[in-house]
Amino acid sequence: SASASASASIIGVGSKAGEMTQVSVTTEDRVVGAKEMPKGLVDVNAQQIDLRKTNSWLLKIDQVETAEIAEVFAINTLAPFILNSKLLPLIKKSGSSPSQLRFIVNVSAMEGKFYRHKMPTHPHTNMAKAALNMMTRTCSADLYARHKILMNSVDTGWINDENPLQKAARIAESSGFQTPIDEIDAAARVLDPVFASLQPKPPTRPMMGKFYKDYHETEW
Repeated sequence: SASASASASIIGVGSKAGEMTQVSVTTEDRVVGAKEMPKGLVDVNAQQIDLRKTNSWLLKIDQVETAEIAEVFAINTLAPFILNSKLLPLIKKSGSSPSQLRFIVNVSAMEGKFYRHKMPTHPHTNMAKAALNMMTRTCSADLYARHKILMNSVDTGWINDENPLQKAARIAESSGFQTPIDEIDAAARVLDPVFASLQPKPPTRPMMGKFYKDYHETEW
């Protein structure tokens, strides 16, 4: 019906991820969206271009809009939780026998570490990744004991400059700076707990309930 089509258009049904991030939810979204996040402009990863001079990475607690922190938690915490919980029945059925290893890798970041110096900026992204890590710490031992599922958190490594686009471009132009690794390196780190556990001579202790950075266990 016309009303159903209109409703779908409003909430972004059928839209790409980059477009859905621009759906206006609050008054602040409508003010910022048109000018600093132009519709149709995406980066190499098909994500919405952010032209704000002070982006999410630089915001302090009193500068983060409610919609923004909700989106950050939806992507980094709620979505992994829902996927893990709802796909668990399928994961349990996978493999040729109940004793076969199964894997869940929660893609985390250094922002989620407690044992690391913190700046006063981007508390919302720090909180979201810390919450993701807590899921790993809470669920991993039980999942392994019941279903031979190895759950870990993994840091992707530094693959993008978090500075605002204009500042990042100036730095790259003046110094030739680029992050030390790319998305392929990040994917290798994420998959390493899987590959390492499937080697002919796997680790003596199951690789589960850990936080990994650069292929090695790191503190929480």
